[in-house]
Amino acid sequence: MKKLAPILFAFCLFAADPWQSKPFTEWSEKDINKILTNSPWSRVVSVELRGSLASPTDGLGRERMGDPTGNRPATMGPTTGPGVMVPSPNPGDANRPGGAADNTGQLGGEGHSLVLTVRWQSALAVKQALMRRKYGAEAATSPDAKKVLDENSVYMLAVSGLPPAAAPELKAAILSETGLSAKGKDLRPSDVLLPPPGKIGETFFIFQKTTPFTLDDKDVEFVTKLAGHDIRCKFRLKDMLLQGDLAL
Repeated sequence: MKKLAPILFAFCLFAADPWQSKPFTEWSEKDINKILTNSPWSRVVSVELRGSLASPTDGLGRERMGDPTGNRPATMGPTTGPGVMVPSPNPGDANRPGGAADNTGQLGGEGHSLVLTVRWQSALAVKQALMRRKYGAEAATSPDAKKVLDENSVYMLAVSGLPPAAAPELKAAILSETGLSAKGKDLRPSDVLLPPPGKIGETFFIFQKTTPFTLDDKDVEFVTKLAGHDIRCKFRLKDMLLQGDLAL
């Protein structure tokens, strides 16, 4: 049994999630994709489309512009304000530095389901993955990367896979239908960053930390609405630890 112990230990290390088993400067592209698309900070949500959203229009009676399949990811551009990652106007390649994860939604097929990724964008693990992808081996030494990694003033959530944005005048309606909640806590976004009209990209929701979430809250639910369709995603806080600390 003693001879098996080192083998079992090595297997456990190999099987551990990358954010638990090695520093972010050693994360591979596969590790980065896992963190950005399938981790405690990135959840997949399926929404069944009905009515106008299941048709080739944007919900306002207009034909959708761009790629109707929604398969083009957004590019993560420069920061706007300290540490705020926003989409650039042009779609990007998920495999190049700075590109967003390719996990956008798809329209079509029976039922016309929309597959979204809801990501806790302000979490340190997510920012480390983005900086590792953008700066490679220099992620730990780049002054620009350090600014992003050190920023901790807001919660930011990103939604990937939305159809092309409807119209800028819907921004107020989106804000009113969006929230982060735990038992006894309810945060409303201070801003939403939408892709340009007719462009496929990520939508970013910014929340001020007026009432910070803690491990005692156990779960936090993100809620928003797209053309009358509710989008809900629950995050389990005990799973969102990085080096023993809650990473939001």
